[in-house]
Amino acid sequence: MKPSQKKKEFFYRKAKKEKYRARSAYKLIELNKKYKLIKPGDIVLDCGAAPGSWSQVALDIVDKTGFVLAVDVLPVAPLQGPFKFLLADLNKKTTINKIKKSLPRKADIVMSDAAPEFSGIKERDAGLTLQLNKKILNITKEILKPKGNFICKSFQSSELNGFIDEVKQIFKLVKKSKPRASIKKSPEIYIIAKNKN
Repeated sequence: MKPSQKKKEFFYRKAKKEKYRARSAYKLIELNKKYKLIKPGDIVLDCGAAPGSWSQVALDIVDKTGFVLAVDVLPVAPLQGPFKFLLADLNKKTTINKIKKSLPRKADIVMSDAAPEFSGIKERDAGLTLQLNKKILNITKEILKPKGNFICKSFQSSELNGFIDEVKQIFKLVKKSKPRASIKKSPEIYIIAKNKN
């Protein structure tokens, strides 16, 4: 077994054992530990949430005093705690109003591990991911409170720096990060943004 496969298998088994819906949970756990993105009592918007592993991690952190709203075109099974699921398409303009109605107040963090339907062509898939990220960033501008945080998955590409520049116009601190649970050869990268203007 290749090292990358071993790593994938390790986090897959760990997720099964610890009752997370996907191995991606460990990416958020590591990033949150490093950058302190989510805290108890936070209102969290999880974009492209299916199957719900990031929402699970967020619910563990926000506790009973917080709230997690998950949004996806694919269904997410209910989770215990202050949680709501919204079946909606992030690409549609009407979705932002649905999100606003579903949140108790402005969000403390908007997070996204979303990825579009992939074609297998790297540059094209990276471009599609950036388009989705821009839609989520536009939602973030409207529903994230001042000093709030943002995290999204992206892929290394020639256009990524342009997107990061857009994020820098909205947040005081912006970084790129690749958690250990990511496969080394994968071009995926996470954009961490803190302290919204």
